[in-house]
Amino acid sequence: MENQTMKRTLAAAALTILAATSAYAQATLAEGEVTKIDAKQGKMTVRHGPIPSLDMTDGMTMVFRVKEDAMLEQVKSGDKIAFDVERINGALTITVLEKQ
Repeated sequence: MENQTMKRTLAAAALTILAATSAYAQATLAEGEVTKIDAKQGKMTVRHGPIPSLDMTDGMTMVFRVKEDAMLEQVKSGDKIAFDVERINGALTITVLEKQ
């Protein structure tokens, strides 16, 4: 019986950690609107607000590379997105993309 209680406790703890991680990830994503897609160059232009991962507090319109070309197929000009950006090989690159 004690083993079952331990398993339930560990499962509950794991779910709590996953929920907190997901909430943190949502809170750190930037929000924006796709204004242009350049599939040949693997880039998209985004009008965005603050970008927490880059410590950018002001919004502007910028061109970003995408980590995976498939990301360009998920959205079109005018779509609202949540995204994260990292500097990869010196280029600002969208690494997480969620259509809103």
